[in-house]
Parts: sequence; C-alpha cells; structure tokens
Amino acid sequence: EIAFGSQIRNYVLHPYQMVKDLRTGMESGATGPVLDGEIDDFVEAAVRWRRTGDNVAD
Repeated sequence: EIAFGSQIRNYVLHPYQMVKDLRTGMESGATGPVLDGEIDDFVEAAVRWRRTGDNVAD
C-alpha cells in the first residue's frame, strides 16, 4: 500500500546521477531531462506496473 509518507521515487544528484522509481524498478541516469519533465518512460512503466497488479518492483 502506498500511503502518506511512503517513498516512491529517488533522485540522486551527487556523487552520481540517477532517478529510480521504487514501485516499477524504472531507473534513468539522465537526471536533467527527467527534472525538466521528460518522464514518459516513468509514466509508461507505471502504467505497465498498474496493469500487472504487482505490488512490488522486481
């Protein structure tokens, strides 16, 4: 269950760069574009995750 205060996504900018969605397992080293709003890959991963009914990322 995802409740208030649950961690959904990590943004690491130092010492390396990575964005990782903890629900879907989707991750990207391209933090700049993600922070600029290019999140299509994360949205698509979330849709696939919801369709499969998985509660935890692989």
